[in-house]
Amino acid sequence: MNSFVSPFFADLMLWLMYIVLAAALLVTAYSVWHGMRTRRKGDDIVNRVPAGRIGWCVLSGLLLCLAVTFVLGSSDPVETNGQPFTSVFWLKATDMFIFTSILLIIGCFVSAIVSRFRS
Repeated sequence: MNSFVSPFFADLMLWLMYIVLAAALLVTAYSVWHGMRTRRKGDDIVNRVPAGRIGWCVLSGLLLCLAVTFVLGSSDPVETNGQPFTSVFWLKATDMFIFTSILLIIGCFVSAIVSRFRS
């Protein structure tokens, strides 16, 4: 009774997704390498702004947000393609990425609005 048909361009879209993911990982690795290489001592404060402290706070906040959303993520099984999916880790990881993305997008909007009215 269940006859699932693969979309026509499914393989092409999967390969495109792999290529874009690889490109994003390469750009991220290059950016981290370049940032570490060009960083000098004393760059922690730029124009009287504690850039180093802000960077560490942002990284700590992101890791904390990922941990909290992973713990609070649902592990209820879902049905995909007519079969139950019950892997607790991947169900929680999916919720973690979705909720963290939503929180980061909301944070961007709030910070843009606050900075608009503050200056």
